Amino acid sequence: MNKRKPLDERRAEIVEAGLSVAMREGVESVTVRRVAQEAGISLGTVHYCFDDKDAMLRAMGRAIAMRASEQVLAALDAGPDRTALLEATVDAMLGGLKQHQEMRLLTFEFAVSGARTPVLREVAQAHLKQSIAMTREYLQRLADVAHVRFRTDMGALARMTALRIDGIELAWMVDQDDEAARAGFADLAAAVWGDMEPADELELAQEL
Repeated sequence: MNKRKPLDERRAEIVEAGLSVAMREGVESVTVRRVAQEAGISLGTVHYCFDDKDAMLRAMGRAIAMRASEQVLAALDAGPDRTALLEATVDAMLGGLKQHQEMRLLTFEFAVSGARTPVLREVAQAHLKQSIAMTREYLQRLADVAHVRFRTDMGALARMTALRIDGIELAWMVDQDDEAARAGFADLAAAVWGDMEPADELELAQEL
């Protein structure tokens, strides 16, 4: 007798099926029925795992964001040296883009579909918030590793950083120019690094 798969495992399979459909046929082709067919499961199983299509699409967006951030977060293992961190981060951003370019392209497809189709706008907005939240998480972890704080409000800095990353990645998808993308990521990293101050200096200034 076959055991029922754990809910998290089944959801992950559905998300993977949805991503496969989206990458092959486009975001607007993703329906509950089409994903059920791709996963080889019933419609009822999909509805059991997700309240509706929007919930499934949001889960797909989270999966994309998680994969996009894996290499950049791993770059924090370079340690507290700022130069080493900057170089590792730039390498990770370009490497992650090249490895997951189809996933990143889906991010832009979600954005365009949301701008064009009101029914997808809420999902696109959710994906944007996820992207900014993941960027904020990275910046906070970077600050902790490097023992610094940022002069700019973290929310504003995360949004600016996420949007600049999107621009660099979109340009790379069009021209496939690795050196231009690397230079763009390096300029962005330098701008973020330039906003840093040692945490102890900030605390001293606040006390004064």
